Amino acid sequence: MASNSMQIPAMNQVMISNELWVSLESNDSTMMKAVRASHAPDGRKVDVKPMLRIIDNILLRAAPAIVEGTYEDKGLLDEEIFSRSDVDAKLKTLASIIKKVSSELFSHNNLILSGTFKANSNVNQTIIPYGMDCKCTCSGGRDVHATIMMLLDTLSSYSWDAKVVLTVAAFIVNYGHEFLLFTSSEANNSALAQSLAFLKQLRDITDHAKFSKAKIDAITKLIKGIMAVTKYIVELHNLPPESIATDEAPMSNAMAYIPKAAYWTMLSVVICASYIASLSGSEETTELLDLSRLASEGSKILVILKSYKTIYKEYEDEKCKTAYWDLVKTFSSTHSDNMTVLKTLVVAKDGKQHLVGHASKRIHIEELREKHVFLLASGLDISKEEIDIVGKLYQEAKSKGEVQYEVVWIPVVEKTISWDLEKQQKFEQILAMMPWYAMPEPSKIKAEVIKYIKNEWRFENKMILIPLDRQGKVGSLNALDMLLIRGNKAFSSLYNEKVESIWEAQQTWTLELLLGGIDNNFSLVLDWTKQGTIVCLYGGEDIEWIREFTKATKDAVRNISSGTRFELVYVGKNNAIKEVENIIKTIDEENLSRYWNDLSSIWFFWTRLESMLYLKMQQCKNLKNDRIMQEVTTLLSYDDSDRGWALFCKGSSEMALARGDVALKSIKEFSERKDADLFLALSNYIKKSQKIQRCSRIILSGDRQEIPSKKLSSDGCECSMEKCFVYRCCADK
Repeated sequence: MASNSMQIPAMNQVMISNELWVSLESNDSTMMKAVRASHAPDGRKVDVKPMLRIIDNILLRAAPAIVEGTYEDKGLLDEEIFSRSDVDAKLKTLASIIKKVSSELFSHNNLILSGTFKANSNVNQTIIPYGMDCKCTCSGGRDVHATIMMLLDTLSSYSWDAKVVLTVAAFIVNYGHEFLLFTSSEANNSALAQSLAFLKQLRDITDHAKFSKAKIDAITKLIKGIMAVTKYIVELHNLPPESIATDEAPMSNAMAYIPKAAYWTMLSVVICASYIASLSGSEETTELLDLSRLASEGSKILVILKSYKTIYKEYEDEKCKTAYWDLVKTFSSTHSDNMTVLKTLVVAKDGKQHLVGHASKRIHIEELREKHVFLLASGLDISKEEIDIVGKLYQEAKSKGEVQYEVVWIPVVEKTISWDLEKQQKFEQILAMMPWYAMPEPSKIKAEVIKYIKNEWRFENKMILIPLDRQGKVGSLNALDMLLIRGNKAFSSLYNEKVESIWEAQQTWTLELLLGGIDNNFSLVLDWTKQGTIVCLYGGEDIEWIREFTKATKDAVRNISSGTRFELVYVGKNNAIKEVENIIKTIDEENLSRYWNDLSSIWFFWTRLESMLYLKMQQCKNLKNDRIMQEVTTLLSYDDSDRGWALFCKGSSEMALARGDVALKSIKEFSERKDADLFLALSNYIKKSQKIQRCSRIILSGDRQEIPSKKLSSDGCECSMEKCFVYRCCADK
């Protein structure tokens, strides 16, 4: 086998001429003019970002340092990209052009090295590029610039970003495995490298004397520069058309610079490909100098590209600042109808004045004239539960006719995040669940509108609902909280500046306040209590506690008189929908108790409690004497305990709330003493236990600015709670 290994002597010619270096440094050289003249795009659009991700995926295995820090979770890269059928379809359409570029790269190297190959009569196999059968035996060489011009001619109809990415892809397809062999050997994985080399009949890479670590390091550094410049070219090329389609500096300068950056990238690819093909030969000083000089030139290009990105951001920020204050002025002015405000907000950059609904339904914005409109602002992470509850309110208003309003969804997407097919599909999936209309193209929502929603309406990550009256006047920013608490009955309070107005009809802590609303599960519980049934609502995520508590409760109920009716209902846990779903499955399989099988009901229950807390906080009164505030705070703090909690209810106003351990002990004590009155016995035990001071915590979803640093206090502790922040990657954990 060793006798057939390919031994490549060192190349003894200069790969990059001095003339090429001089031409590369000038943007107006004859060479660069020829490069720009080769560009003849036919208008086709190529989404190159998935291909870039796949290239990174390959480099992660070959040389992790090249793409270090690009993706935090490297393990998810394969699943994210290769499981998507749309990505597969895109790559299939580009396969033929990648093969053609691969052939030209190989042809260049075969021509350059052919003279040295002929000196070895035992060579029986060279590196054959992806998708090509090549038996080239040409002698002589081809100028590097001529090779690049041939590549540019092949890719003339593609955009500059596509030219670069396709060239890099062809390089990785052809030479990625070769580079992997050497870097694997350098990474103490010589067994893998030798095995691959054996199967491919390649040169003996385990003989470290035959190749240069310095050259490998130089190539690695240059490839890292290639990837960085490529990504900036893609980013700049994909800026909004209305921002770069201008003859004014600075953006015109940025677009004019991209051909030079693209040429450097393609030149570096050709040089890397040639030098990788000769890695087992002894190094030439000229080669290392070329690699070093190319990397240095790439660093300069990268600095310039970064500066153009910074200039663009400043340019857009200045435009946005002017438009933003125009928007502020529009909202602070009085109007005869709502059209001025709606068109300022909803009309996209391209001037389109229509909204889109599910099943491709469309309406013109004029159809909202003189109507009450709720603007629903959220990210693409809005949950089904959120949509369901707002949908119920919307449908109820439509069917009963007491109040009439329309809802318009404004998807808030960061302008720094590119809008791709995956996000478009997500947008369409969400829209299909909504019975109202939305802005048709989230990527075309104006930057000043996003900024206004965040700054003036305090949007962060959670869904908000902003009411506009018939004249376009903005109502309460607490509209969603108010609607969740009182349903559409809160409509008349939405334009009342005093938040207390929501509480006027509900000043006491009752089961109707806790469960009131539009949900059928809530209504069933209220019906039970009206019929004299004692109801225990309980929650948490400790399944062992749930098993013990439900068993003890059932045993206790069996020992009381047959005339006492009792219902046990699991109502979940705050901000833990996925865990709750699993617990409900266990409760059902083991027949532990009743439960709310609609996750929207569970989300609604806990979100209403948070809404009560937020609105009470804004009253800025002595909340220690506010029964509603105390009960809500205590329930939320119990929910955040390690175990569970239970609320025993008799009628509308008699309720006893306990932590999980106290609830379990109270049930067990009742069983031992066999008191006649179940609710009275439980209530007395719980009150007695609450005299013992306990400290607690509440974790709320999102950061609500209206909550002061020190305001809350929970049952059993006289101290105020400190406001702090908890950062976590998922809400459902």
